[in-house]
Amino acid sequence: MKTIRSSFSLSLESKLDDPNMFKHDLQQSFAPVTEPIKTFLNEPLPKGVGWANTLGSALLATIVIQVVTGMLLAIYYSPNAEVAYESILYIENHVLFGRAIRGVHHYAASAMVILIFLHMLRTFFWGAYKHPREMTWVLGVVLFLVVLGFAFTGYLLPWDMKAYFATKVGIHVGGVMPVLGKYIIQLMQGGSEMSTLTLSRFFALHIIVLPLVLILIVIGHIYFVRFHGPTPPGKREEELVKYSHRFFPVQLLKDSTVAFLAVVILLFLAVYYGAPLEAKADPTDTEYVPRPDWYFYALFQLLKIFEGPLEIIGAVIIPGAFFTILLLLPFIDRNPARAFAKRPVVLSLGVACTIGILALTTWGSYSGNRAKDGLVAGGAVSDSAMVSAQYDPARGETLFVGLECAGCHDAASAGDNIPPGLEFSGNKYKLAWLAGYLQHPHRVRWLKRNERPVAKMPNFDLTPQQAGDMASFLLTLRLDKKFPEVDFDFAEADSDMVISGKTLFGDYGCDGCHTIAGQGDAIGPELTRVGAKLQDDYLYHLFKNPQSIIPGTVMKDARLDDIDVEDLVAYLRTLK
Repeated sequence: MKTIRSSFSLSLESKLDDPNMFKHDLQQSFAPVTEPIKTFLNEPLPKGVGWANTLGSALLATIVIQVVTGMLLAIYYSPNAEVAYESILYIENHVLFGRAIRGVHHYAASAMVILIFLHMLRTFFWGAYKHPREMTWVLGVVLFLVVLGFAFTGYLLPWDMKAYFATKVGIHVGGVMPVLGKYIIQLMQGGSEMSTLTLSRFFALHIIVLPLVLILIVIGHIYFVRFHGPTPPGKREEELVKYSHRFFPVQLLKDSTVAFLAVVILLFLAVYYGAPLEAKADPTDTEYVPRPDWYFYALFQLLKIFEGPLEIIGAVIIPGAFFTILLLLPFIDRNPARAFAKRPVVLSLGVACTIGILALTTWGSYSGNRAKDGLVAGGAVSDSAMVSAQYDPARGETLFVGLECAGCHDAASAGDNIPPGLEFSGNKYKLAWLAGYLQHPHRVRWLKRNERPVAKMPNFDLTPQQAGDMASFLLTLRLDKKFPEVDFDFAEADSDMVISGKTLFGDYGCDGCHTIAGQGDAIGPELTRVGAKLQDDYLYHLFKNPQSIIPGTVMKDARLDDIDVEDLVAYLRTLK
């Protein structure tokens, strides 16, 4: 033992006495880490490699950003249809930098699609998919599909109107596939309708399955890129190549600059604009126009072109053929030439496909905006559609908190509480009226006959946009269990029902408490424009059981049957 200790001491002393020997041993210890880095930094690059080759690094930086922001969001997100939307609002308004984190994650998704598309275009036009880089290209195409998978599965998670209905269309596209269609729908949806089962499956795919696949593909792709090296622009594989510089420092600086600019742009968009959020998903809304995010516009437009029995062409055949050709491209195009002049047919087809994709995307964007503008201008638009077109509930909640509205509206709705509770505003009010009232508040509550109103909300001088944002937030406050869906579409009420309802209004003495166009007694709320203010289903449940809706209300329960209630609502909804 003494001999071992003495020899160890002598060895250590000799190394300390000889700094070069100690340095050499240290270098040997870290060689497995430092040598690959040295090889990477000193890699010789062919002449012509420069700014166009920075797209891959920018894409990798964006992927890292997505992983980090995704983990932060997953800490607070709840994949449950009942509270998923509320968890997004919580992230936006209560989590430190939550709005910025979600914004970066949202815009980075678009950045990934743009960068990988441009990266693949550069690879295609430079002929970098040719032998011996076939597997590099194939893994790149698979990576593109995985990125689109991330975009699709993450799209549903906010559980707002746009997410719900766009995903519903996407699931339907999968159902068009022959033989496997119904199984795809069952697997993705988890039931007859989209629900918590759907949300939890998409969440699992988004944060577990796809990330694992992504990591494996990125590692494989980078391995093949490093193994074969950068493609010499315009040169055949066997041609003599001039290596003009090394990766460090010039190319590293270019890669870092582009990646840094991408991060700065994402931060700017996230902080200045934030991620959009529409009203909470309402599966019963039949007027909402589903719109995907821009990177699915081309596919969405194909579905419009090929409708009915031809739907399978736009949903399956064209997209399937496109990606199949992309995967097999290196094996189909065996021409070893990479120069533009020697590849006229392939390049012409590539240009045509690129123009086609951009044209379909632009067409889809234009037609969607025109449809939205037509709905709003024509007035045939639901509250949720107006929210999606103009207003941001997240900004509305921020305004609600900032103005301390809960300081007055803190109690549940009851007959004697003034101001009213807001816990089921989304079941009660219509957006246009609520936004108008918030911009120009007025006295609306009476206690006794001929007595002045006892409550008036302060005028906060809200702009139309601010009033709409706050109204759209209030519409997210719902108690759907208290207001089950009425089994009648009041939009189909005929003139006989309206006449009957007007007669019943007088027969039951409703005009003894309410005025309409100056007629009647002003004890209760005025009903001159009640059809523009209150939702049909709310009026129905209020007539059926007023005490259940507003405990302690002075409104009498006339114990009306369903037909009479439907007639009354049919009449009141015409008062606009």
